[in-house]
Amino acid sequence: MNRRGLCRPSLKITRSDDQAMSSSCFRVEVWNPFVHGYQPVTSFEEGVIRVSDLANLICRMWTERHPKRDALMDVPVATEMEGRRWAELRINATTFRSYDIRSSDRLNWTKATGVKQAAATICVRVGYVLQKAAAP
Repeated sequence: MNRRGLCRPSLKITRSDDQAMSSSCFRVEVWNPFVHGYQPVTSFEEGVIRVSDLANLICRMWTERHPKRDALMDVPVATEMEGRRWAELRINATTFRSYDIRSSDRLNWTKATGVKQAAATICVRVGYVLQKAAAP
């Protein structure tokens, strides 16, 4: 029996070194466990939808014991990013969802109450202004 841990998708916001608060100074990416890498998305809202869709797919793969689930890769260990500020939320893709957050000043994952709280927290950590309809 494979006892490998569940692989989780995540949403990461990175703030560039430019101190001007334009929306172009932020990069939003989704960790895709299927391709073992971060993929850029055009907006925070798109990222929330994408990471939720990936979590749903991964959950289904685990409940149906899909053979390809062993090929998935979890989010890598956080590293320093040349002084850039970043924050990330991940979804634990289980039947009962849970959420974790980490950031450039707190590299270890910590629990979040829900997806709205996690999204708001990571936005605050990098100075991203979250639109009211952005978090589901």
